[in-house]
Amino acid sequence: MSEEEINIKRVQSTRERLYWIDHARGFIMLLLVITEFLPNTFREASEITRFFLAHPPNQTIVTYMNFYDIGAPAFIFIMGLLMPLSFAHRKERDGVNKAVRHMIIRYGIILVLGLVVILIDHGEMITMVGDVPIIIWDVLPTLGLVGLIALPLLWLKTKPRAIVATAMLVFYQFMLLFGGWREYAIYSIHGGIFGTIFGFSAMMIYATCLGDVLLLNKEYSDKKRYLIYAIVGAVALVAGFLLWLIPGWYPNKRQVTLTYISISLGATILLSFITIGIDKLVEKPIFILDSYGKSPFVIYVIAIVLEFLISDIIGYEMDILIFIIMIIVMSAIAILLDKWGKIIKL
Repeated sequence: MSEEEINIKRVQSTRERLYWIDHARGFIMLLLVITEFLPNTFREASEITRFFLAHPPNQTIVTYMNFYDIGAPAFIFIMGLLMPLSFAHRKERDGVNKAVRHMIIRYGIILVLGLVVILIDHGEMITMVGDVPIIIWDVLPTLGLVGLIALPLLWLKTKPRAIVATAMLVFYQFMLLFGGWREYAIYSIHGGIFGTIFGFSAMMIYATCLGDVLLLNKEYSDKKRYLIYAIVGAVALVAGFLLWLIPGWYPNKRQVTLTYISISLGATILLSFITIGIDKLVEKPIFILDSYGKSPFVIYVIAIVLEFLISDIIGYEMDILIFIIMIIVMSAIAILLDKWGKIIKL
């Protein structure tokens, strides 16, 4: 076999391994779009539907998490998993400076856009709760900030990078317990800016470490790479449940606690083996899931804007008819973006 044929085989093999990532991301995006428009009466019809399709009631102070709470960290995890590969390809093609500039612009745009959406939605960036100023925060600026924080750590080797992420999580948990940050997180959204810096950013950094192992490591066999991946997932999940037994260390999505990140990390990794197994059988893109997974940021922004226009501007309460129409519209947009090319791929 010629060297050119070997290179072609390597590229094809890499692409096949990436199908499951697009499909996993597509499933997350489809779930987020569905729940964006699904009427609350359906999402909270029973304990089962609430567990899979809604956050817990009184989510600011609950001492547990639902399956639906995994959505945001799972999306961030998939972003981080692909970040080293994307950066390596761009660095090889354009050089280090252009690769860094591209990443800063990409995540900077997301951060700024998120802040603009908050400003439009709330009319302010900072609100007062008693005498405490609270930075208004949400998912979009979180997606931008975690990318900017993870970027400089790509120069560290995998193990030191994982140690930094662990130190960030432990520090944040102790600040929740003893530094008064829990009250701040309760008044904010997704832990506020501190939950993003020390919690979700740690999730992103862990994901970049696993991205190095899964997608860039040339020393390990496929079997060893996925074994390491599975072991990390199992350890994170078990550790999260064990830490839950410690008073005050409960998982809470709004507070972005250490146990919440640990359980979400483990569950996301282990659940991703479903798409890995499916792809081993199918070995090609899966309709809809692949489309939703290729332009996730654009789809997510469009869904948020449409929901905002329908609910807040028009004042129309979500019903099953609007839900069906919006799912058809969003699926058509995802398919068209897929056919036209990957507009913005996180």
